[in-house]
Amino acid sequence: MTQPKDPLIEALLAGRSYTWTTPDGGYFASMRAAYKHGQTLTMSPVTDPGEIQVGDIVCVKWHQGYMTHLVHEIQGEQFLIANSVGKINGWVSTIDILGRVTQVINPPPRPGVPEMLDLLEGDYRKLIQRQAAAEDLAQRLLGVVDDLRWYAGRIGEARWDDYPRTNLWSFAQNLWRLTKQARDGAQAPTPPPMVFCIDRGKECVGMAAEALALFEV
Repeated sequence: MTQPKDPLIEALLAGRSYTWTTPDGGYFASMRAAYKHGQTLTMSPVTDPGEIQVGDIVCVKWHQGYMTHLVHEIQGEQFLIANSVGKINGWVSTIDILGRVTQVINPPPRPGVPEMLDLLEGDYRKLIQRQAAAEDLAQRLLGVVDDLRWYAGRIGEARWDDYPRTNLWSFAQNLWRLTKQARDGAQAPTPPPMVFCIDRGKECVGMAAEALALFEV
């Protein structure tokens, strides 16, 4: 089967910059201390290796593929590559670095957890009203908000933004992802099915339960 082409790699190999917005979720968990949800980044081809600095986000050729990690150390024309949570990958040379991030645009500030929970409930009620949802489905959907409020209290404000484990997102990040999904669904011309919204909400509740269990170990 032919592997899909990576537009970032295609652009850099062609000598062009590439701009993208980081998605919600844990798809770049090893770089979550370097990226933020909703950030817009521009990766540009490296024309002068002298511009590369420690801490830069770079795209490098690695074994049979490519990866986007950080420059951890520089020794002459050798660059030590690492992810954002402490794992050292190894050394690469100048010719292995295809590009580096030259611009980062931050998203608007994220609401606090109490406000997100209120927004989530409001959009869930809009979804229920638009779909004239059956009572049992409506209660299941609103029960997601009740469960998340309960876990927010159990986890505690001091830990809302903490990572429960190196490869997991914080409670606030997962809640913000769900809140935006609910907002998009409530505003869509054709709202998503109620069972889809319930399933996404229960996933977030499950992640909150997992976070609490890890915090209390």
